[in-house]
Amino acid sequence: MMEEAIDRLIADAQRPADGLDALYQQMLTIKGIAQDPDKLVTVECSSEGVTGLEIDPRAMRWGSQRLSATILTLIAGALVDMQAKSAALLGDALGEGPLDLAAENNPADVHMREAGEAYEAAMDQAMAELSRIQRDLER
Repeated sequence: MMEEAIDRLIADAQRPADGLDALYQQMLTIKGIAQDPDKLVTVECSSEGVTGLEIDPRAMRWGSQRLSATILTLIAGALVDMQAKSAALLGDALGEGPLDLAAENNPADVHMREAGEAYEAAMDQAMAELSRIQRDLER
């Protein structure tokens, strides 16, 4: 019974960190995509960098300068798309509004403080439970 109570307290303390881990894993899966207007070149970017490049053979007629300029422009566009998707995910998880990490009481700071407070409360409960167990064992 006492072990179950301690396990429950530890699980409660880990819940906020588990949520952040899940958010981090979701962030890693985000991909940004950009295409030229004719859909002859497509670029895909992720947290790993450029992860996809498709060039239709018709785009090879453009010449190297136009093709390279198009690819560079699309890389930038795919990164912007990835950033927008990341911001949307963070907005869903941390609340709407600008994510200014330097601002006091920004959503990320508030959630991190709440998670810290929940962790501290769980640790206080765990320590109290351990003290109670120790007193019971000393009798």
